[in-house]
Amino acid sequence: MLITFTGRKSGRQFTIPVRYLQVGETVRCFTSADTQWWRNLRGGADVVLRIEGRDAPYHATAVENDPEEVKKSLQHYLGMFPQDAAYHDVRLNRDKSLVSEDLEKASRSAILVEAKPIRQ
Repeated sequence: MLITFTGRKSGRQFTIPVRYLQVGETVRCFTSADTQWWRNLRGGADVVLRIEGRDAPYHATAVENDPEEVKKSLQHYLGMFPQDAAYHDVRLNRDKSLVSEDLEKASRSAILVEAKPIRQ
């Protein structure tokens, strides 16, 4: 997926490639708190998501102060994409389940971005 947004300070448009997970109409992706781009979504912002080659308007919000919600969503996401666990410093057990201590720690440093479609 590509997420396109406008920089709050610069007014410039930015496009970032991210892996995503769609849950109903909500689109979710994750990034590290160390990156800068998600800060443009604090308090919510209109964005354009390109999913499977189609652009659509969404309203996106960065979830940064709700570790339980981030943990729940990250666990679901990594269950779908276990190969991404290393990007979040989450190890896998032999049975491919997530190491719970790592997931706990990752949920405090990961940023969940949630986007909902804008009805026109």
